[in-house]
Amino acid sequence: MNNKNETEIGIDVGRVLFGLSRIGYTTSSAICDIIDNSVRANAKNIYLDIIKARKNFTDSKRNNVKEYTIIDDGDGMDEEGILDALKLGSSNNNYEKNTLAKFGLGLKSATFSQADTLQILSATKNNEFIKYVISLQDVIKRKEYFALKMQLDDYDKETIKKYLKEGKGTIIRVSDVKNVNHPSVKKTIEDLKLKIGVIYYYFLNDKSLSINVAGKKIDALDPLFVNEANTNGNLNENTWEGTEVKWIEKTRELVLDDEENIKATIEITQLPYPPIFKIIKKKGEDRKIRKKYLIGANNYGFYVYRNKRLISWVSKLQGIIPTDQDYFSFRGRILIEDAADDYFNIDVKKSSMVLSDEAWNVISDFTQEGKRKSKQAWQNANKHRKGIINQQPNEISNTIINDFEQLETLPGDKIIDEDIAIERQENINKDMKENAIQMAKMTLEDEGGNISDINELTEEQKEKAIKGEVNERLSKIFRVSSVIDNLLWEPYYDTNYGNCVRINKFHRFARLILEENQENQDMQIIFDMLFLQLADAELYAYKNIDKYKYDELKFVLAEYRRIVSEFLANMCRKLEQELPPNYISNEYD
Repeated sequence: MNNKNETEIGIDVGRVLFGLSRIGYTTSSAICDIIDNSVRANAKNIYLDIIKARKNFTDSKRNNVKEYTIIDDGDGMDEEGILDALKLGSSNNNYEKNTLAKFGLGLKSATFSQADTLQILSATKNNEFIKYVISLQDVIKRKEYFALKMQLDDYDKETIKKYLKEGKGTIIRVSDVKNVNHPSVKKTIEDLKLKIGVIYYYFLNDKSLSINVAGKKIDALDPLFVNEANTNGNLNENTWEGTEVKWIEKTRELVLDDEENIKATIEITQLPYPPIFKIIKKKGEDRKIRKKYLIGANNYGFYVYRNKRLISWVSKLQGIIPTDQDYFSFRGRILIEDAADDYFNIDVKKSSMVLSDEAWNVISDFTQEGKRKSKQAWQNANKHRKGIINQQPNEISNTIINDFEQLETLPGDKIIDEDIAIERQENINKDMKENAIQMAKMTLEDEGGNISDINELTEEQKEKAIKGEVNERLSKIFRVSSVIDNLLWEPYYDTNYGNCVRINKFHRFARLILEENQENQDMQIIFDMLFLQLADAELYAYKNIDKYKYDELKFVLAEYRRIVSEFLANMCRKLEQELPPNYISNEYD
């Protein structure tokens, strides 16, 4: 019996549902929230199909998704189960111990964050599939929350026949996708490949679950790379050079509350230091390391798993891990069960949490030494990198330029005809091959040898002739002992190196920079960069400027190099005592 002082206020269910759809889902996180339902339904196989609005558009096209279909071969639902799943705040009686679900809102809020229509088709074994549909727009118009029971169409039957041959399971269709700022199919698949691999790591790793996205099986991805840490052992922060994953803290159990016996499992690894790979490896290796190990400003701290499902994609745990680049390689993991929910205060999307005071204190105390080790190791790896760099400034120049992409065309320059472009490239290749033979001859003559054909050279001899030394870390800028006609620099191009420059280190101006100012590493790097740009500009002119003939350009630019080389040499002769580093001492003499 109602109290006479009570007044029923009512609820605009359409606006509530619309509000739930705006709680901050990304497309990939919404799909993962729906996949949670499949996991808790004991599915062994989950499939995601992405149906494009326009099939002729490429997967890179934004705003071109019509529907997401999530299919699982789990337990399935009878009609009562489907209707309960569609409730706002599904019955708690249907959530077993250790469920991934928490509030009974995920399916609806995730779906309507991306689309206007939710379809459920489901059946338990030996039962017919039942279909219900909810239209967000219809609910908003009627201000009533309702679902329509519908007959299966041919499309539904084809999906069941293809994926659910045993006659049980569930199909969720997220239809009428809101194509306003919606990511491309390609972007969504890339995000899901990463997120599913991490979020369901434990399920995928023990082979109890298979998830297939757009026809491709997703592999488990351990964000701590524990297998590598097991191989490489414990971190010594004083000797670590940054190339290997190491253990900081092996798996431990922490007690968050003695009285309630609330526990959490924690483990911490130290991931590689990417900048070292720019120095000791080949071009672009540091970027590969960052991508492989997910290293970056927004990705250090703790991954938190609840019932083996990720709920927090890297958390600083309210300041336990400081916002500091020196912790970029710190990677921790905390595993909890639903009994610890009150200590982690998980939000409705199961994607973030706020620690209780008890949990914060226990975890903060435990990680104190690990944080110190991680920071010290990062700083020592940085010192090691600087030590290598300081010895080899030319390698630094090459390392820096590896990640640089030159302009393909300048504003106002038209793209030349294909036939002309091919002819120009052939001329460049021919000239560079002849230059390479001359370089090799000069190099071998200095060593008392002889060569008539570049094809007679070994790869090592060719590399030495072109680069001046055999060094895999020199990829664009080569300091050599001789250049044709004793010029200061010359452009070089081939299919292995692309656009390069050969700098005559014995030219008078080069010696001023490289010998007289050898302590000034920054000057040497800028010197290298400048002459690479000059070489790039010359090769650009050969390839892209068709208002002059190739031979005309070749003559003019060679003359330009000759004149600049002579002028700079003359300047160094005449102003020898006035140029750095001498000008400093002269000023105070």
